[in-house]
Amino acid sequence: MTPAPVLTTHSLLAVGFAIPLLFAPADFLWLYGASPDDYGIYLARLFGTALVAISIITWLAREAPEGLALDALCVGLSVGCAIGFIVSAHHQLTHPSAAPLGWTTVGVFSGLAAAYGALWLGRESRRAPGGLQAG
Repeated sequence: MTPAPVLTTHSLLAVGFAIPLLFAPADFLWLYGASPDDYGIYLARLFGTALVAISIITWLAREAPEGLALDALCVGLSVGCAIGFIVSAHHQLTHPSAAPLGWTTVGVFSGLAAAYGALWLGRESRRAPGGLQAG
């Protein structure tokens, strides 16, 4: 597995969630069963802003050479997505009013955590002579 497809996918997912969180947060959060007040809308927009940053970072990192910086991205994003998986799965399992769409978030976080973990664990084989080439 090479990093480029995972980073590209993550970038597109992040911007796909960022746009509605920035421009129509109440309508988007309603799909998840939430009806936020003004502070909830503010926090959703802040999260959308963070997702824009993640989208830009992952998009630009697609062409990153093998090395410490790519390792740091893979480890950091794997841990962050694993925590997101735990938080979203816990919410879905413990809140009877949680909307079914929330399971897509569980799936996205688990898939990204696994993919970044596999990239980090497979870094040595990509770097070995004759191993997979990045990109």
